[in-house]
Amino acid sequence: MAALSQHQQSATLLAFPGAAQTIAGGVIAAALRHHRVPELLAAQLLRAASGADPQGALTKALSSRMGVTPLDLNTDRPILLLGERGVGKSAVAAAIAAMARRECLLLTAQEGLAQHRAGALPAARLVVMEADGFHPLNPKARGAFAALSEMTGVDAIGVVSACGDAEDAAEMVKGFRFRRLIVTGLDRTRRLGALTAAVTCGAGLAHVLKGGNLENLYPDNLAAALLAPM
Repeated sequence: MAALSQHQQSATLLAFPGAAQTIAGGVIAAALRHHRVPELLAAQLLRAASGADPQGALTKALSSRMGVTPLDLNTDRPILLLGERGVGKSAVAAAIAAMARRECLLLTAQEGLAQHRAGALPAARLVVMEADGFHPLNPKARGAFAALSEMTGVDAIGVVSACGDAEDAAEMVKGFRFRRLIVTGLDRTRRLGALTAAVTCGAGLAHVLKGGNLENLYPDNLAAALLAPM
C-alpha cells in the first residue's frame, strides 16, 4: 500500500481532472505523466477509466480509442509505407518481407505506383513500396502524402517513431490522414507517450517494430507497459 499511496500523492500534483479521486486513478495518472502522455489525452483516458484495478481500468480506456488492424500479408494489394525521414521505413519493409510467407518485392513508391497505375505489378508477390521521407512541417508534403494515404487499391501505412514528441506524433497522424500505423523506435525509448498519442487519435495500429520484428500490440499490452514499474 505504501507504493500505491505514493502514486496517489504524486497524482495530486497533476492537472488532470479527477486524477486523484481513487487509488486506481492516481496510479494511472502518475504513469501517464511519467510517459509524458499529452495532458488532454491523459485527462480523456482518466475519465474513461473505471474500476479498482489500474490495468483493467486503463485497458478499458485505451480500448475505447485504440483500434488494432494487423497487416494481411496474403493480400494482393500493394503496401505503401509513408513516413518522415529517418523513421525506419526500410527496417519496416525488411520486417514485412521476413514475416511474409511468400515472395516479397520491395520497390520505391515512384516505381511501384507507376507499375500499379499501369496494372503491371506481379500478382503472385507481396509488393511493398517505400515512399521518400518527408519533412513533417512542410505543408506541401503534408498535402501530397495525405493524398497518398487515401489511394484506392493500395494499403497505405503510416510509419511513426515512438521516440519523438507525443503531441507531434498525434498531429502527424492527423495531418497526413494516416489510416493505419506501424510504430518504430520502441527499442530506443523508455517513454511511451508518443506511441500512446499516435495510436489513440483515429488510425488503426497494424504493428510495432521491436528488435527488427513486427509485433502486435493490443490495449491490454499497452496498459501493462504504461503501468510497469518505473
